[in-house]
Amino acid sequence: MRDYGTPVFHYCQQHLRDPDLAEDVHQQVFVQAWTDLPRYSRRSSLKTWLFGIAHHRCQDAAKIRRRFFARFTAQVDELPEVEDPAPVAEDQLVMAAERNDLARCLEALAPAARVAVGLRYTEGFTFEQMAAICREKPGTLQARVARALPAVKKCLERRGLAR
Repeated sequence: MRDYGTPVFHYCQQHLRDPDLAEDVHQQVFVQAWTDLPRYSRRSSLKTWLFGIAHHRCQDAAKIRRRFFARFTAQVDELPEVEDPAPVAEDQLVMAAERNDLARCLEALAPAARVAVGLRYTEGFTFEQMAAICREKPGTLQARVARALPAVKKCLERRGLAR
């Protein structure tokens, strides 16, 4: 957990976009890894194995969250709309603003594309490692990333960040 805890947490947070849920899933990943360690066959690196567990636990959590919101949509729709109380800091650093714009552009991607781009560029996985995590073909993930990058670039250009 010392070596991979932070990257796994960031992956969960990026995938789920909910810090509290990401923390819960993060803990589930390492509990499952500890429990399943005797079955770890070393066919992939420990990092790839952990991210595979994280990927599946994030998918499970997202599915549960979707089902919950689908079930209770009527009650949620009746609540008054509340603005986000967090003010935008006027003295925000340029790098922080650019990271924020990049995060927004990534959020605009489809979830599968966002996950693929995150695994590739945030976590530095190869397409083969990503395939082991997502249980998809490397070529599929490579195409997904290749299609997502022009969309991210266009979004950044609209925000005045890319040339």
